[in-house]
Amino acid sequence: MQKFNNLWAGVFLATAAVMGGCDSNGQSGSTGASTGQTQPASWLLAEAPESWQEIAAIKPTIEAGESVVLRGRIGGRVAPIAASSPTFVMMDPAVPSCADDPDDHCPTPWDYCCTDPKVIAASNATVIVLAEDGSPTKLDLVAAGLSPMDEVIVVGTVDARPNQSVLTIRATGIYKVERSG
Repeated sequence: MQKFNNLWAGVFLATAAVMGGCDSNGQSGSTGASTGQTQPASWLLAEAPESWQEIAAIKPTIEAGESVVLRGRIGGRVAPIAASSPTFVMMDPAVPSCADDPDDHCPTPWDYCCTDPKVIAASNATVIVLAEDGSPTKLDLVAAGLSPMDEVIVVGTVDARPNQSVLTIRATGIYKVERSG
């Protein structure tokens, strides 16, 4: 099991290494790849869980193996949904994105490039989406309907924590919150 966790930690770190914020010209990379898969995603929840926690509130103290229900927005990187694995980064809902500032015209507001990097680090979580058998899903997350800035509620278990700045959730359920307005 530890080898499996280390493998996914390595995948995340490699993915995170190529993700960044806006460059000096405000340009950015892709938001994730879609393979056009249309299978139903068993991890998409039809109803929202009744209660959840915010990432920043639990990140300093939650431990590996604990069950968790978190609410947040997909974002925190230029490409918050990994193109090569069923992984995404989500931000605490209390942290405003660039889209929350009407004077900010960033082309990638989901990257939170207008936010202090220390706040991003304290307020994000990485989510690995699992299939019914407990292995990472083979479904493309974008094809399953997820995109940057989506508000989601994630149900899962905390993965190994090499330090307090790393919070990875092995998700068994995701509810996509409908946008109002």
